[in-house]
Amino acid sequence: MRWFGAMLAVLALLAGSCAAERTRPAEQAGPTWAPCAGIPGGGRVWECATITAPRDHRDPGAGTIDLAMIRTRSADPAQRLGSLVYNPGGPGGSGLETVVGVAAKFSALLDRYDLVSWDPRGVGRSTAVQCAETALPDRVPRTDAEWAAVDASSRQFTDSCAAQSGPLLPHVGLFDSARDLDLVRAAVGDDKLNYLGVSYGGQLGAAYATLFPQRVGRMLLDAPGTPLRTFRQSLLDQAAGSEASLRAFLDFCVAEGNCPLGGTREQALARVDAFLAEVEVAPVRTDRGTPLTRAVATAGLGLGVAAPETWSHLIPALTKAFSGDGSELVGYADLFAGRRPDGSRSNFASINTAANCADYPDFYTTDQVRGLLPEFAGVAPRFGELTGLRLAECTYWPVHGVGRAPLGGAGAAPIVLIGNTGDPEAPIEWVSELAQALPTGVLLTYHGVGHGAYGGVNECVDRVVNGYLRAGVVPERGAVCR
Repeated sequence: MRWFGAMLAVLALLAGSCAAERTRPAEQAGPTWAPCAGIPGGGRVWECATITAPRDHRDPGAGTIDLAMIRTRSADPAQRLGSLVYNPGGPGGSGLETVVGVAAKFSALLDRYDLVSWDPRGVGRSTAVQCAETALPDRVPRTDAEWAAVDASSRQFTDSCAAQSGPLLPHVGLFDSARDLDLVRAAVGDDKLNYLGVSYGGQLGAAYATLFPQRVGRMLLDAPGTPLRTFRQSLLDQAAGSEASLRAFLDFCVAEGNCPLGGTREQALARVDAFLAEVEVAPVRTDRGTPLTRAVATAGLGLGVAAPETWSHLIPALTKAFSGDGSELVGYADLFAGRRPDGSRSNFASINTAANCADYPDFYTTDQVRGLLPEFAGVAPRFGELTGLRLAECTYWPVHGVGRAPLGGAGAAPIVLIGNTGDPEAPIEWVSELAQALPTGVLLTYHGVGHGAYGGVNECVDRVVNGYLRAGVVPERGAVCR
């Protein structure tokens, strides 16, 4: 949802590619599956296929797009319940590039389900949104000339997207992808959709339940975002969440003993502030071909503090950056930029912007964004302004608000949502809102830090979720894990 938003599943990024088989859906009952090329399977066999979808679901005769799929079959066919379809979030996360890496987290389910994922419309190996490469400003613009450059960059980026992907741009919103998800369900031959959506993938599950309530099977929405707030409010909430996660990370560092950032949270915070000020004036070298500017350092720090499982690595990454080598810290920021470890790029940054701008109804002129930045700085001194600057991405976008519609889902099977009280990317208030908007939503609250809670984060959460996805045991309303 922002430049480091909602993509913790990308930490499982793999450098391989999947060569999907092209099929003609009009003549075939189902897709043709074939072994995936170039995927290190982690001891499992992965198959790939491609299906087609209408570019515009409201006008099926107006052209089609491709959707690339991947699956691994159940380890115990006798116990198989069907397929479990996984989405990593984003918007713009690639299922093909993440599902192999996260399969180990879902090992308790792999005897009961085929694990399935796909690249949503606009993403990766599906028909992809293509735009010219752009970079974050090195720092927050202050002068009229710097703001004019931001305005020009926003216009140029939009023009490049329209030139390369114009017919697709109005059709990459939330409900477009939710209709594709029903095609994925049909392609694997299931009458009901069993689904695990993380972050933005949780919004996608909610949209699916709204459109197809009778086809909902067992559905888990882990740390879902919310389609119930404006872009401005969502970014404000996330910026404030990043500040809170930064403090939690620094407390962790101090509690570990001999924290290289400082002996107290206040000392560590002062060292971080000094470092960010230093790189604004003099960017730090890296081995990635990209210097560590303030914007890049802030993006990397924000992604790192949102993932407690990486904190032990983030401490030395920061320490090295303080000493003049930003290579490890820039690696975090590379995840948002779509830069893989081998130097190649995904189109994550392009589709993330395209989906956000299409989904949210509110958009702003560059002058309005400039006027809003003090509000962002007030709620988040370190992350706020650069987060708020994301609003400028949508200034010239050709379509707004297509991903927003009233949520429903009356008659759907129970839908379990996990809300984390210390989640910077999906605040617990968001998840509570979404649970209340879904007539059959059941909220499981986890008292902890980080974005997402299922899959090796907390034993209680895993026990409850596995009971639900394996045996259909729905948690009681008000259930809490600590």
